[in-house]
Amino acid sequence: MDGDILFYFTYDEGDGKATEVEKEWIEDPLFQNLEVAKKGEFHKVDDAIWNTAGGVMAANLMLDDLEKHLLK
Repeated sequence: MDGDILFYFTYDEGDGKATEVEKEWIEDPLFQNLEVAKKGEFHKVDDAIWNTAGGVMAANLMLDDLEKHLLK
């Protein structure tokens, strides 16, 4: 895995465990060794839009996210 940009999402059931795992993952030395981490080119996106939703509205919201992160 050596991409230019990384998009990721988490799913939290309200107990905070996903946030804990996310923090561990981002702070892991193996992750920090990736070029995307070194450059700060990893972006959290909304699970509801990127993973569970469907249809035209969700697709447009994904495009909005891409525009926000790619055209900065």
